[in-house]
Amino acid sequence: MSKLTEMKETVKSNEGNEVCSADQQLTMNGATLIEQINRQKKEIEDEVRKEQALVAQKESISVLLNEYDQDKSAEYYQKSKELAKVYSSLRRIRGDGCCFYRALLCAQLEYILNDSDELIRFTEVCKGWRQRLTKLGFPEFTTNDFCDWFDELLDDIAAAKYNENLLVEALNEEGRSNYYVTFFRLITSGYLRENAADYEGFIDGGRTMEQFCQSEIEPMFKDCDHLAIIALTKAIGVSIRIEYMDRTAAPHHGWFYDFVVNKELPKHFFLYRPGHYDIIYKN
Repeated sequence: MSKLTEMKETVKSNEGNEVCSADQQLTMNGATLIEQINRQKKEIEDEVRKEQALVAQKESISVLLNEYDQDKSAEYYQKSKELAKVYSSLRRIRGDGCCFYRALLCAQLEYILNDSDELIRFTEVCKGWRQRLTKLGFPEFTTNDFCDWFDELLDDIAAAKYNENLLVEALNEEGRSNYYVTFFRLITSGYLRENAADYEGFIDGGRTMEQFCQSEIEPMFKDCDHLAIIALTKAIGVSIRIEYMDRTAAPHHGWFYDFVVNKELPKHFFLYRPGHYDIIYKN
């Protein structure tokens, strides 16, 4: 049956009822199209979840050379060669809109496994966020739930219940891992709200900081932008470096950019390729 015939049958079946206007019909067709797009998007996301770990095992940084053609992607290929001189390993993170949050989460948790001073400092900062979020007006019941999960994780690390393998295992349990990511999203939002006067000028669309955080930071699977990276690194007090495969995507169009907190050198390193972040490790 053709689309035209279908429409005629629909009108015929509505005889005696109010006939849809052309605008109403277009609205109905548009809603159906949106439903189809959302369904297809969900199918793609489900497929990605099946095929890609949230946090993969480390692999040699040299694998990047196999991903780019020396002639067709000369700039990316050359950047891969340069990275191999400085970095030894790459850890891929699932590209689900949470990749930066999850990458920084993994890198920082790995770091505190082997640095007791940083564990103490980081634990104090993170546990302090419960009161700060409550003071900002976040719902106490739900906020406490995410804070409890993160506090328990830090306490277990302090009690030596994790090594690197067990940590990666935990970060691949979707429910738990997403709770930890949500905690990072909340404190990113919290930091921006606390410092709204400093950052509101960077928000487009005439939105308030609260509106920006509610639509761009707090929802799961929403990509992380430059402002969110600044806020999260400051919220946990950690300097990082991001290496860019494409210089046009970098601030000031450099090959890398340091997000510096308290004038400290970067602790963690990340590779940015259009729309995605992975963790990289130095030699």
